[in-house]
Amino acid sequence: MINSNNIEISSTSLHSSVFGRFSMWIGVVAIVPLFGGESVLGQAPTGLPSLALVSPIDLKNHPLLPVFKSIDMDKNGELTVAEFVGEGGRDARLRKRQFQVFDGNRDGNLNFAEFLTIPMGQPDDQRGVIDDPVIMLAEARFEEVMKAWEKVTGSRDEPLTKPAFESAELASIVPGMESMEFHVWDQNKDGQLTREEAARTLEIAYGIRTPSGELLRNAGGRVVDWITFRRLKVGPKGMISKADYFEALGGTPDKEMWINSIDKNRDGQFNYAEFATGNHRTEPVGTFLNLDTDLNGNLSLQELEALPDGWRQMAKFSFRGFDDDQDGSISLREYQLMPHCNLLAGWQEAVDANHDGNLAPTEFVFIPGLPLAALTAEYFNRLDVDHDRLLSLDEFQFTSRVHRPNVIYARLSDGSEVSVSIPHFPIIYSPEVSPDGKWVAVDGWNNGQPSTAAHIIVASLETDEVRDLGIGCIPHWSADGKRVGYSSYSGGVYVRNFDEDNELAELVDARGWSIQFSRDGLKAAYVMSGNNFIIYDIASGEKRLVFPERKSPYNYIEHNFAWSPDSTRLCFKGHRSNGIIDVGIVSATGTQPELKVVFNGNEAQSDFAWHPDGKRIMFPRVAPGSPRSQIYEIQADSDEPPRLFSPQPNDRNVIGISFARDGKTSVFMTTNNGS
Repeated sequence: MINSNNIEISSTSLHSSVFGRFSMWIGVVAIVPLFGGESVLGQAPTGLPSLALVSPIDLKNHPLLPVFKSIDMDKNGELTVAEFVGEGGRDARLRKRQFQVFDGNRDGNLNFAEFLTIPMGQPDDQRGVIDDPVIMLAEARFEEVMKAWEKVTGSRDEPLTKPAFESAELASIVPGMESMEFHVWDQNKDGQLTREEAARTLEIAYGIRTPSGELLRNAGGRVVDWITFRRLKVGPKGMISKADYFEALGGTPDKEMWINSIDKNRDGQFNYAEFATGNHRTEPVGTFLNLDTDLNGNLSLQELEALPDGWRQMAKFSFRGFDDDQDGSISLREYQLMPHCNLLAGWQEAVDANHDGNLAPTEFVFIPGLPLAALTAEYFNRLDVDHDRLLSLDEFQFTSRVHRPNVIYARLSDGSEVSVSIPHFPIIYSPEVSPDGKWVAVDGWNNGQPSTAAHIIVASLETDEVRDLGIGCIPHWSADGKRVGYSSYSGGVYVRNFDEDNELAELVDARGWSIQFSRDGLKAAYVMSGNNFIIYDIASGEKRLVFPERKSPYNYIEHNFAWSPDSTRLCFKGHRSNGIIDVGIVSATGTQPELKVVFNGNEAQSDFAWHPDGKRIMFPRVAPGSPRSQIYEIQADSDEPPRLFSPQPNDRNVIGISFARDGKTSVFMTTNNGS
């Protein structure tokens, strides 16, 4: 995956008089390095096996040590908030945020190692070793493995034979590696498993190293875009030619910039080691700082909106499962663990292979065998927030031909609640409750069918009765509840009697779309030519345009508009030729449309309901920072912004609402029904 979308880079200094050239860069380009210059991956420590990375520079000889000492006023080897922030000024809030984020052990002080983890414009080899949650997960599992190892052998230094490995049940300790047999762990295939080999096995399973041993992460928290590298054509001696690289990039702009970040010796080819120091890396630390616009040291769902499209969707789905402390925000460590920060597999490329509308663990696999096995299992378990061992479309985005059945929920006039799903029609939309509150009409179709195959379905809210009225869409009840109006994808708006099974439909207008009856029973309205309204007098058959002919301000008016309870106005969503989208109200009486634009309609979904009190208009909306659709309301005669309608479930998409005439019975509909 190659992403060249830029997140704006801004800069400020900590103490300009002390740091001089070490400007504090807090932004990052999605997978483009934050700073210039050469960089190296973090180095694995020597000696006892460990999965942790260490700084390539001894801290005692680090070039930033004099800077640290110069602001350590009490010379105790640690910085307090006061010492770090200094005299304050306009950057005081930013410095306090940096202190909070990089105080890794949460002791209220910054030691020198923590100080070095702050991006200050230093090259990669001068960055401190930041806590990497993926490595921390692997280290925790490694310790569990070593405890089981020691119980069998009596010593962690003693190699394991295959029988001892099986006796220790090591594979069952690490989720995702339950099927990995002895030969997978025994890296050199000599029949004995050393703890060094066990550590290397976990590094591969958690995405710390490639199967051939190259590091995928560095000490500063950057992660190599291994997705892109695996898609490259690797030639003799592990080299990739410039021509093959450009072919793999396809239509990506600025190819020379990309290759120059990798092929630093300009010989027209590169290997993995060069690739891993180029622009194909995420920078979770810098991105986190740049996204944290309120400088509180955590990320809200709204702040994650600034991510590029694909990453934003992944982050929204990940939010609940990766918010470890359940404080409603994402810390740096929680953010570093998220899938979009670890471009090691195409996490959103999972496919529902058995077409059941869910992902099982066996379908959430991206590389066969050991590579990423443990990290993939960790992601699955976190995304599976209802812990049913399946990922639904409400928990993650994946490719499926199946939709979970949409569900209708009704609140009846006596205060009771019922839910309705339609057999053989799992995909339903456009819910409309009958005027007496006893029935709900929808359009629906089956999995694998196009929307043009929709039928008009009417379900009782009192019994299990369901009626299929045949082909049609966008149903609407007449004022007396005896007739149903609907549209046909082959063209035209129709009306038919509700109680007669073999009733032939009456064609109202072959050019119409989305017919809606007024509450007074005298009129109906529908969209004509895609961009105007027709008001149809039911008694006389007279038809008139709302906007003057050929002078509609809209190129396109969407379906599921709504009549006001007094039958004088229409609320709708319209698209103008300049790209502006309105939620508007027009007059359905008189000779002038009296158009009033209520608010910008970019976030509104076209399924309006005008409450019987005449004051409020409801509609589905995906608000900024929200992962799902909810019902919002506006005041018809004021300019107040939309506000969330209550009560409604907030753990699923709510896409439509309708009220019976008394206002006491209502229905709303959910999609991809959650727990």
